[in-house]
Amino acid sequence: MKRLTESQGFTLIEIIVVMIILGIVGVGLSGAVLYGLQGYILARDADQLSQKAQLTLARLNRELTDITAVSFADADRIDFTLPRSAAPATIPACATDEGCQYSIKITGTQITMEGVNPVIAAQPLIDGVTAANGGKVFLSYFKADGAAWSLADGFNNLARMQVQISLDLAGAQPLAYQGTINPRANGLLNAPQLE
Repeated sequence: MKRLTESQGFTLIEIIVVMIILGIVGVGLSGAVLYGLQGYILARDADQLSQKAQLTLARLNRELTDITAVSFADADRIDFTLPRSAAPATIPACATDEGCQYSIKITGTQITMEGVNPVIAAQPLIDGVTAANGGKVFLSYFKADGAAWSLADGFNNLARMQVQISLDLAGAQPLAYQGTINPRANGLLNAPQLE
């Protein structure tokens, strides 16, 4: 009878050890893949919010640059008049030569714009705003010297408006955006100020 002195295969213990090592490596790699996927999703969502915020700030800038009067202004709302020629093309023509009156306000988790004259239902400019705008003041108004502006100061003294928006980002801190708008029709020679 011939004796086997050399082994031709793997023992059960060797196979179990290899499987345990592969399992540990697999768990480590799956954690890295999961972490990378979560990072990608967070970056994608942040990019989408940034685009929404940029579009909203551009729209607010477009609407508020050519205003000719302000009839109400606080931290959450502004009621203003646009001249007939500056009224948005998507809005029906103004009924008077004095221009069209509009209102932009933050309500809950939306910023909306509505027509006062002509009457147009509120349309959302952006949604997903952080509750109470993340503690940020939505609209701030300033004179040319940097002092706070109020309605009593008159439209001709309104040099700039600052807009701040805070948007909810799932799984992360809210994202904050801001912009400055310089009304043209007030007679002030102003330009954006470096802060």
